[in-house]
Amino acid sequence: MRRFPLMIALMAGLHGYSQEPPDPEQVSKDDAIFQVARHYLRSNPYNIHFSAFLNHLINDPTLSNKTIQKRSDTSFFFFRGVYSNHNPYSFNASRTEVRLVEHRVVMEDSLSTVDTLLFYQLIGYSFSGVAGTESVKKEFSKFDRKYGKQFYSEPGEVKKEGEIVGMIKNYYFLNLTVLSPLSISWEKLDEYQSAFTITFRIKLRQNIATLPISPDDH
Repeated sequence: MRRFPLMIALMAGLHGYSQEPPDPEQVSKDDAIFQVARHYLRSNPYNIHFSAFLNHLINDPTLSNKTIQKRSDTSFFFFRGVYSNHNPYSFNASRTEVRLVEHRVVMEDSLSTVDTLLFYQLIGYSFSGVAGTESVKKEFSKFDRKYGKQFYSEPGEVKKEGEIVGMIKNYYFLNLTVLSPLSISWEKLDEYQSAFTITFRIKLRQNIATLPISPDDH
């Protein structure tokens, strides 16, 4: 297995836009981002207290090959696991991996505040060569057709040695979020492997998963 795919997805979407004063309420069941989470995720961070979500995620009996790094004075929280039978895609994923990673980002507020967000990723791999690459590209397009109209979106290219090997799209609620709370991407990893990745960016407040809003907007 080669390198983990799309680590740029953790970093993309971390710039902001001029906005009206946002409403920092938590994600509701009517929000598009909740609908995405409900469709794709076995453990949904938006419908229960975060501690209960984390317990459900870490102890999910369908997960194997788990890696857990607890937060310490010198490192952030990191979790990774592989689902045995979770395939929410329109293609037959060869492997479905989940990650929950703490990451420090610079918020686009007046003070360039450094804050800590959680990046929650679901990654569907295909090991079917050219056919697999076409499968993840189709999943990317299908997702955008179904959910993209409910967001403002910003596309970008994934390049390796000057060659385009994938695409990423960051989604925004312009009146609610200073950072992209949701991204999708596809990438050709090598001649055999490709991946489709969904990334949720989460700000934890009072044991609730909320949208990544700048401290200026509280």
